Amino acid sequence: MNRAHLLWLAALFLALVFVALEPLLGVPVFGSDSGEYYRLTSALVTTGHIPLASYNGWGSAYQDFPGIFLLSGATAAATGTDPLAALAVVVPVASVFSVVPLFLLFRRLFPQEEIALLGAGFASFAMPRLFTLAHPAPVSLGDLLVVAGLWMFVEGRRDVRWYLPLALTSTALIVTHHLSSYFLLLSALGGLLLLELVTPGRWSRRFPARELAFLAAFGLGIVAYWFGYATDFRSVIDSGLGRFADLAPIAAAPAVVASVLVVGALIRWRRGRRRPAPTPRLPSDRSLVKDFAILLGGAVGGIVALLLAPLPGGAHVTSLAAVLFFLPLFLVVALATGSRRLLLFSRLGPYALTWLAVIGLSAILGWVSQSAVLLPTRHAEYLLLPLGLLTAVSLGRLVARWGDRSGRRAVAAGSVAVVLLLAANAAIVYPPPAFLGGFQEGLTSADAAEWMWVGIGLPPTAVVASDHRLSSMIFGLDGNPATWDSTPALFVGTNRSAALAELNGSFAPHEIRAINAVAVDAVMHGGVALDPAAAALPMSPEALAWLGQTPFVPLYENGEQIVYWVDTAPGAG
Repeated sequence: MNRAHLLWLAALFLALVFVALEPLLGVPVFGSDSGEYYRLTSALVTTGHIPLASYNGWGSAYQDFPGIFLLSGATAAATGTDPLAALAVVVPVASVFSVVPLFLLFRRLFPQEEIALLGAGFASFAMPRLFTLAHPAPVSLGDLLVVAGLWMFVEGRRDVRWYLPLALTSTALIVTHHLSSYFLLLSALGGLLLLELVTPGRWSRRFPARELAFLAAFGLGIVAYWFGYATDFRSVIDSGLGRFADLAPIAAAPAVVASVLVVGALIRWRRGRRRPAPTPRLPSDRSLVKDFAILLGGAVGGIVALLLAPLPGGAHVTSLAAVLFFLPLFLVVALATGSRRLLLFSRLGPYALTWLAVIGLSAILGWVSQSAVLLPTRHAEYLLLPLGLLTAVSLGRLVARWGDRSGRRAVAAGSVAVVLLLAANAAIVYPPPAFLGGFQEGLTSADAAEWMWVGIGLPPTAVVASDHRLSSMIFGLDGNPATWDSTPALFVGTNRSAALAELNGSFAPHEIRAINAVAVDAVMHGGVALDPAAAALPMSPEALAWLGQTPFVPLYENGEQIVYWVDTAPGAG
């Protein structure tokens, strides 16, 4: 590898580290589920194991996927740092390291290091992806393992020795995040199938038997872990399957094997009917204009849809201001125009197209089926991976053409424009909460003082009502049962009787309990984040009024940060 390119890759990684940790310059905790992650990490550091049956958080299957807890817990134990600090720093830094295997993957798909660097930059700085990677969450570490696994899978096409690290990486992925495991299997198996159907023999001259054998083993490993070990996660699956729950463990393994066999049969059939591939041609100006018009039309149609209806799986409608804010991201997508033909000049270049297509098909399936798991929004970060390479290829060609026509100054101007587009995407990674339905991921220093007081001033058995963000920290750091999303009438309702009924019994977390205390912070006045998928509504005037009356007695006050004791709640002591 060229030394200059190595330095650019290092600089790109350091820039990603800075952006990923940037929220911590303003808030002590970034990530609304951090309290639960802290509780599991702290238990691992303290006791040497993760609580299973004894864990009673809202994320009832978190303990079944211990990847980030093992990483952050090992860091905390080895360095003597607090588990919360280890979570907040180590997981995002490890996650953005995915830019390295992503660069290596892109270099294999399109063997030009400058293009691979640029593609890795666009894919890594894209808002939906880097915003996710900045969270200390299983999906963040899962992203790294997906990218690394896919790179090793492609490298294994020519060297079977890559299957040892690939097996280790895929095993780590299975125990880290369930949805990420699905995306690796989908990207590898679906991308390979579509590539062979469109251009048979492009993957390799030999039949991809070892690739299919690995993917079958990986799929069976997922099934065995989900249904054999992850008992709490299996209960989540069973609840979604309803009356078919008993059949799932029996049918899952044969379904995996049958799917791989069908893929192998289709590849064998298609290879028996292949014809000489046409000689690739550079895109003409007309084709560039046509591709750009198609992409622009699709983007405009998508924007109009977002302005009129909520995102699938969400409840808030996008505003025009949000569309303008995310314009740099839309430009990255639109500028992928013209890359389709350019990728044909590389043997594995079309794999980026089939990889993109199979993720897109999965997103459409999730939208049509209204699946609570395969939400289209959860596909965004994985769609942006191949799109990053497509945009880089297109922009590289465009800058080169300007250079051919106008010389070095045009190349310099084009390069500056590309860097500015990359910087613009880095600048919009953390949009204002208003553009995210009012949901605020950060927890302030005043929030930290409040949950620390709860741990000292309230008994550990006291049930606390608050929003999703603060409940997570009160449960995770103080150990008190908290309500999360089960008290909408109390905070954003207008009916006092409904609010008092929630005081008498609400889920906290999964068991209905009487509420002993209510915790409110300054953020909740502008937006009560009960459900991350729904809009965060401001506290209603009626709620503010009844919190100032009996039965609510303020015990802790720090401006708008208040903890109330409910002195008439059943069971209050």
